[in-house]
Amino acid sequence: MKRPALLLLILMTTAPIFTSAQIVDINKYLTMIYRQKQEGILTFLADDKNQGRAMGTQGGRDAGVFIKGQFEKYGLQPFYGQTFIKSFKSDSLIGRNIIGVVPSKYYSDEYIVISAHYDHLGVLDKRIFNGADDNASGVTALLNLAEMVSSMRKAKEGPTRNIIFAAFDGKESNMAGSEYFVKNLPIPKEKILFNINIDMIGSIFAPPYKDTSYVLVLGAEKNGGFAKEILDFSNKYYKLGLEIDYSFYGSRAFADIFYKTSDQNNFVRNKIPAVMITSGIHAHTYKPTDDADYISYPVMAKRTRLIFCLLYHFMISE
Repeated sequence: MKRPALLLLILMTTAPIFTSAQIVDINKYLTMIYRQKQEGILTFLADDKNQGRAMGTQGGRDAGVFIKGQFEKYGLQPFYGQTFIKSFKSDSLIGRNIIGVVPSKYYSDEYIVISAHYDHLGVLDKRIFNGADDNASGVTALLNLAEMVSSMRKAKEGPTRNIIFAAFDGKESNMAGSEYFVKNLPIPKEKILFNINIDMIGSIFAPPYKDTSYVLVLGAEKNGGFAKEILDFSNKYYKLGLEIDYSFYGSRAFADIFYKTSDQNNFVRNKIPAVMITSGIHAHTYKPTDDADYISYPVMAKRTRLIFCLLYHFMISE
């Protein structure tokens, strides 16, 4: 994939020349992310009524129906003429991926996939594992981004590539949902240029340095490092105020291991470049205490805006 055109423009010109309607457009969409919206989505997904959203359970199905409804509300289309809900079988359980797409403004046969898994552990030993951070937070961001890109499409301001929004089931079952998705693509996998996978972005419990306004990004330095350049520039230019750690606490070995633990790995295994965006593991991860009370909505909003900036540059690049 070529280095994004807008990034090259930034690097080759002065800031005053770059200051244009394009900046105003981005800021307009960034304001669509706010606490009330994020809190409403996340608290629904992480409510006790959904019983931890385990694959194959009623709570998991209810969460999937909710996501599908949001996709329809925002005006997304079923991927490649299929239905929004794509069922698959894994270990005798039926999982359900929820897939929607915002088509490109003009014809394009290229795709960007942004993903987050919506399943969690369910009920274990009569305790509900609600998975507010893991991964109701990621799905909240996914839905925010779907609304933003759809609004851009309705305003005829983009995108120039097709953007697939994938809410995967079965991440906690050996990443079965993303594996099924990649193996059963109705398009050549070469047409998917990039995957942005969001897995836990709501907590502030594991800062790599002192600042709790942080985000961890794995895989951004691969494939020429253009994702890292976009993230660093966007964070500074749009004054997002995030401390971005690409090293996963300075451990390359740990980073390589952790990078393989979420859905982006099924893309990478099929030679599709991908990044994982996360707030890291912490004391509440995979615990029944992973509830909405511990979510930092101000920081989650910053992270969501950063992801939109990254996605935006991929949407308009050559």
